[in-house]
Amino acid sequence: MQIFRISEDHEISAKFLDNRRLSKQVLELYQIINVCLAKLGYIKGDTRYLNHPIVKHVFNNGQPYLLDAYQILLEMDKEHKRRGGKRSLEFEHKIQTMGEVINLGLQDGVLSNEKLPPFYVYGDCKLLSDKAYLEYQKLLYLKWSQDNIAPRCNVRR
Repeated sequence: MQIFRISEDHEISAKFLDNRRLSKQVLELYQIINVCLAKLGYIKGDTRYLNHPIVKHVFNNGQPYLLDAYQILLEMDKEHKRRGGKRSLEFEHKIQTMGEVINLGLQDGVLSNEKLPPFYVYGDCKLLSDKAYLEYQKLLYLKWSQDNIAPRCNVRR
């Protein structure tokens, strides 16, 4: 599970991803946010992934960065749709409902209004600095070089 961010700007990160990873990223962000919301008791759900490094990072010791994580999800979904990707009406509704629940958490003062700090984890490497953006860029180039299908995205190399 990852949040592929090559920039603090969510739109730039979304445009950098290839179509397959972009679609998957929306689903993973949705799962990450749901785990955090379930742990806080805002929804019923599975919290077994709370120990995953990226989920722990987003959860931020009980003061989750869910507003910014949700903004990333929305930007990734927007780019996915701009490229012709589809979502079911049911999933669209779930995303909208998630935003309403996050707003409740903000009103309750439970969630952090701060931006999600950059975080990179892959194998034994963990970074909590702006270097994370470059490492995700390198990781994506590596993954693209190993893919059997050429990536389709807005990046030229």
